[in-house]
Amino acid sequence: MRESMGGAWLFGIVIVFIFLFAAFLTYSINYTKAFNVKNEIINYIEQYRGYTGYNTLHDSVENISDVNELNKTVHGKLFYLIRSVGYNYEANRTIKCEEGAINQYGVCVVKFCPMPKTEGSTIHNTSNTYYKVTTYIDLQIPIIGLRVSIPISGETGSIYTDESNYPCSDEVS
Repeated sequence: MRESMGGAWLFGIVIVFIFLFAAFLTYSINYTKAFNVKNEIINYIEQYRGYTGYNTLHDSVENISDVNELNKTVHGKLFYLIRSVGYNYEANRTIKCEEGAINQYGVCVVKFCPMPKTEGSTIHNTSNTYYKVTTYIDLQIPIIGLRVSIPISGETGSIYTDESNYPCSDEVS
């Protein structure tokens, strides 16, 4: 009887370690995907000097099957990247982005423009804009109904000639 109780405890300990190992593996895979997507989007925004293609391809980008057409704008490259990497954008569409950001495919993009030096003016100075990109790690445990979204944020460098038609956020962080 004593050996059977010891075997049950050992079996329980093994199950707990397997669960912890699977949780760590799931977290690290999702973190890698979200981190790589964030870095690639930042690279695209810096390369194309802004978040280009936002208004022109907003609803129709999912219907474009030509890769060359998708690669002409940051918006198209974002969609193609997320499809190819396997980033879980369907689960992240319900993420609430901060004020002034857009949520496209589970990625929040905010454009910050410095205010001009004159007081009382509402015109933004676009000579030194930057973007903040936030992706999310989405972890779900269906047995207990737990869902955790962990944000991963990054910012571009200063973009001196912004070519996007994406609006500025009202506040600079």
